[in-house]
Amino acid sequence: MTKRSSPRLPQLGTRLARIAEEVPHCDLAADIGADHGKLSCVLLHSGRVNRMIVSDIGSSSRAKARDLFIRHGLMDRVIISGEDGLHALSEKIDAVVIAGMGGELIAQILKQDVDLQGAMLILSAQTELPLVRETLLARGYRIEKEVLTKESGRFYRILIAKPGQQKLSELELALGTNVHETDEARMIDFITWQLEVTKTWRSSRGDALRKHLKEALDARKTDNGTDRP
Repeated sequence: MTKRSSPRLPQLGTRLARIAEEVPHCDLAADIGADHGKLSCVLLHSGRVNRMIVSDIGSSSRAKARDLFIRHGLMDRVIISGEDGLHALSEKIDAVVIAGMGGELIAQILKQDVDLQGAMLILSAQTELPLVRETLLARGYRIEKEVLTKESGRFYRILIAKPGQQKLSELELALGTNVHETDEARMIDFITWQLEVTKTWRSSRGDALRKHLKEALDARKTDNGTDRP
């Protein structure tokens, strides 16, 4: 009798793989806006996380995730939720991932009146990172580090935050704090890319960001190798 082979694990892109590396070994984590459920499947299969709350307001996304977990025999370790944002957290959680959304939406989720009970936050916003940083501080969280990564020609930040007080300068709110470069993404390349992206921004916000970027680029050229923005 032919032995059935185990289903192949989903492949994570560079950004999701970097996010997975930042999730702590823990009992219960949550993926808010999980879409296909690939990240949760890998975290569970690797044993990095024992149980997952997998949340998405889209019914088709939840159905895809459910099919994935069934194929991998993981349904007994998963809670699938259609609740909005942090309202999916039905019990004490160790870590919460919110990724693949705009920064404005992530900030709205962070403002929800839900007790996080000290959970670590792993966030990756597509836009409006200064707003996300401001909202974290207002929520009583401090940014432990920001991991810089790149996929398909676009740079991304992964913010890791824990409860605590923190003050950030205008420059740090704009460009980040304690930035960790990776093999695929160097800070000087990010700054150069971001300057190109913001060329078409016709607003005071765009002008201010370009000013910070140019200052940071000049500092990098004269003092290469530091971790400051």
